Amino acid sequence: MKTIVIGIGNPYLKDDSVGLRVAKELEGKVKANVDFLTSTDLDVVGKILGYDRAIIVDAIKKVEEAGKIHVLNVDDLFVSYKFSSSHSLDLATSIKIGYEIFRDEMPKDIRIVAIEVEDIDFGYECSKKVKEAIPKAVEIVKRLIESV
Repeated sequence: MKTIVIGIGNPYLKDDSVGLRVAKELEGKVKANVDFLTSTDLDVVGKILGYDRAIIVDAIKKVEEAGKIHVLNVDDLFVSYKFSSSHSLDLATSIKIGYEIFRDEMPKDIRIVAIEVEDIDFGYECSKKVKEAIPKAVEIVKRLIESV
């Protein structure tokens, strides 16, 4: 199964960088044939075309405690999740457009590992709770990769 893991975030916005950090932690730790990519935007469609499965890791701003991790599928995106506001196109819209235009080329399985954030101001360090969530998110993504 051809899989891609994409970490999304802005390295200059504290907790918003969590998706990038998780993806970088995973590189070299997964034995399966997986491609890794980091991105600063949510325009992921062109990056996931041709893959059987995509795992996207990103910051999420809901109302739950910082560091809480959600594992979502595509249908969950259209409910009430709001991904970090530094992105120009939200994830749900991007994926929906992908399925409309590139139906046969889009992955059949897309999972989103979303980490609740609290501080997306300028800075290089994640908040304590988000930093503590990174190893847990890495393990979740590893399990998703290994489950076929």
